[in-house]
Amino acid sequence: MEQGIKLLAEAGVDYIKWQSFNAEKLNPAWPDYEKSKEYYRSVELSPSDHTFIISKCKEYGMKPLFTAFSLDKAKMLKELGINIVKIASPDADNEPLMQYCTENFSNMLVSCGMVSNRKAHEIIKYHTAFYCVSRYPCPKNEIDFDKMALFDGFSDHTADIECAKKAIDMGMEYIERHFTLGKDLPGNDHKFSSTVSEFKELVDYRNYKAKIPLYKGRWSNVVGNGDI
Repeated sequence: MEQGIKLLAEAGVDYIKWQSFNAEKLNPAWPDYEKSKEYYRSVELSPSDHTFIISKCKEYGMKPLFTAFSLDKAKMLKELGINIVKIASPDADNEPLMQYCTENFSNMLVSCGMVSNRKAHEIIKYHTAFYCVSRYPCPKNEIDFDKMALFDGFSDHTADIECAKKAIDMGMEYIERHFTLGKDLPGNDHKFSSTVSEFKELVDYRNYKAKIPLYKGRWSNVVGNGDI
């Protein structure tokens, strides 16, 4: 946990994101819910884990970000002083959760990978909406940059950082990629996740673009998803 925070901080990443859930209360629409329930139980963060992450982010000069998967987790994050929260696309129709987060957080980031076009337009109108193709990994040819331009952020599951760089060119406010210590580690997610060196390259590219007058004021926050 601390190692990932430290490494991403050294790479210049703005946020590190974790998933805040109770495995027994996850939305059954979550991919492979029944098959993966035991895995979800094994990676569930305790209240002390949340406190530890927040303290280490402060120590290393990063901003913590959590995806709230239930109303009780959102309330806990509020009590811990978190002021920005993310909502996963399967929960975009969870009205009590969405309403609470709208009223109690200064910003709500909503992934739109698994929502209808009609719902996505509603989210874009009122919240910080992330363009996302819910495939893991996602082939580059399935990324619709014209559609992405309607959104505020990009949750990228492609195999490298080229699509993320193009999203920076477009002025996306947030660029999110999964983080890994090695692409050859066991598990499917590592293959399409970014290493520390890739995050550093992405941050350097963002910093370079931010200095160009044409892009003034179009700062892209780089988010490392530290869940794996």
